[in-house]
Amino acid sequence: MNVSAKAVVLEVLSASESIYEGVLPVRSLVQAASVFDIAENSVRVAIVRLRAEGLLESPGRGEYRLGPSAQAVNDKIHGWRTVSARVSDWDGSWAAVFTADLSRTDRPALRRRLRALRYLGFEELKSGLFLRPNNLTPGIDGIRDELAALGLDAGASVFRMEELNPAQERGARALWDSPGLEQTYSKLHGELTGSLDRLEELPLNDSVREAFLLGREGIRHVVLDPLLPEPLVDEAKRSSMVNVLQNYCDKGLNLWARFLEID
Repeated sequence: MNVSAKAVVLEVLSASESIYEGVLPVRSLVQAASVFDIAENSVRVAIVRLRAEGLLESPGRGEYRLGPSAQAVNDKIHGWRTVSARVSDWDGSWAAVFTADLSRTDRPALRRRLRALRYLGFEELKSGLFLRPNNLTPGIDGIRDELAALGLDAGASVFRMEELNPAQERGARALWDSPGLEQTYSKLHGELTGSLDRLEELPLNDSVREAFLLGREGIRHVVLDPLLPEPLVDEAKRSSMVNVLQNYCDKGLNLWARFLEID
């Protein structure tokens, strides 16, 4: 799997918030990138570009941490460990976002809008009307605030919707590939368990590479998971996979700390 210098810098700094207050020297970022055969010059170029975008900042000479522009998405990513606490019982209502009256010519705004909706598991029922089950805590107000933090336009309407007609209800419930989600939970559970059993047997370079790639894949799936309720998906399968992923990422963090010689 190809990994860019930009991805290594951002993801290693994000992970380092758990083990080293989120600040790392350039030499550690270069060392991390070397696992993927990324040259030092590529890392330094990526750092310059990320700083220009506000995604990195330098608290000291030769040291870097995530910048303000990266924090909203980073907070969302770090929240994967507590996704179970985000899900409440579903009363059958829907959280809805109406965007048909918003501009589609402002491409950056459109990208932020679609990213925000994707991160919270919304799908488009009809043009400009996005839905998800209304089962996230703390309800519509919380969803509205989180969407805004992730970049949804201030003019977007976020509201509760219920009492769809039977055809609309069937269409709404079919927006997500529930069997595909459950297959992914089972697949990741098996891959994470198998990798966890062998990480200590691998050379350190190989173990940190494998932990980075598989942990990254697992976190990505959890972050983008729509967190559907029963009966749309088997919640027990999701919870079991997340529990294994938590153990796996804890192990991966310890391996990276050893590799980067962080106390």
